[in-house]
Amino acid sequence: MAPWPSLAPFGRRALLASGQELFFFEAGDPAAPALLLIHGLGDEADTWRHVFGPLSERWHVIAPDLPGFGRSGPVRRYSLPGVRDALLGLLDALHLPAASLMGSSLGAAAAQTMALKAPGRVESLFLVDGTLTVRGGSLNWGLLLMALPITGDRIYTGFRRNPQAAHDSLRPYYADLAALPEADRQFLFQRVNERVWSDTQRRAYLGLLQDVVWSAPRRQRALLPALAGLHVPTHLIWGEHDRIVPIESARALMTLQPQARLTVLPGAGHLPHQDQPAAFLEAVLAAQPMPGSRQGATDAV
Repeated sequence: MAPWPSLAPFGRRALLASGQELFFFEAGDPAAPALLLIHGLGDEADTWRHVFGPLSERWHVIAPDLPGFGRSGPVRRYSLPGVRDALLGLLDALHLPAASLMGSSLGAAAAQTMALKAPGRVESLFLVDGTLTVRGGSLNWGLLLMALPITGDRIYTGFRRNPQAAHDSLRPYYADLAALPEADRQFLFQRVNERVWSDTQRRAYLGLLQDVVWSAPRRQRALLPALAGLHVPTHLIWGEHDRIVPIESARALMTLQPQARLTVLPGAGHLPHQDQPAAFLEAVLAAQPMPGSRQGATDAV
């Protein structure tokens, strides 16, 4: 997979102590506070292409491909705890004692699990259209179908016969896929069709999706009480038109963590850092440092 052109010079690889190899982009002053960008399910680090550069002006930014996705090596079993441990291993490999975490969709849930396991290593959380407080009944029905072992495999490989259908499968993730710049639409068309022809990414996508969907009730029973006691500064950023994870999931987390802050971005879908990158950056920069007087607030940018 060729990176988005402006990201290509920042590509790196790390070998973790576990033996896992991860690809990542890295930029910014190494002496600056670290910011780990965590993409969502079925995505790659290129999802941050429009905000990576501006964020690196303030932070030491690291944006990995998760295990089995993009250009990172596969693992034998895919799970949310496995993602968590790989990302903590990446911080170790880069000799970073702590970092702020910015997670998109499933990446947000991974960031929360990192904070629960190692709160001393997480300086703050930016949860972008994702959280552990998503409930099974609020998940997109298309994702639930994909989580069925045989059905999901047939749907995934079925896109190989119809490149346009593969591209159209991205529509629910954006407020208006057709309104994206032409360069983005071409990039996404190529990228999604590269994914559906990759058996490595198919196994990673379906394995991780099945783990998240079918383990979610048990995992929530174990983790939600711990979330209520988590004191890492948390800022949720949500697209107004998210059709994948409804905003009620964000409000559920705020019930557990009244100190969290929520910013809703008008005109954005499930991936606001792609839909509305300027507004997204404004929301992120406004949250640093997080003002105590705004705790529990809901803003619109």
